Amino acid sequence: EGDEEGEIVVGGNGWGNQSNQLDSPQGLSFDKEENFYVVDKNNHRIQKYEKNLN
Repeated sequence: EGDEEGEIVVGGNGWGNQSNQLDSPQGLSFDKEENFYVVDKNNHRIQKYEKNLN
């Protein structure tokens, strides 16, 4: 399971505060549904990314 080469799924749109941007990401966590969360330090938020969201 998984990709050997990897794929950018978040933060590929430069630094910023839009929903598809991050500013100083500091942490990453997964829940039991395999969604993941990124601590977006300088935007003072936690971004949730759903597993099957394209």
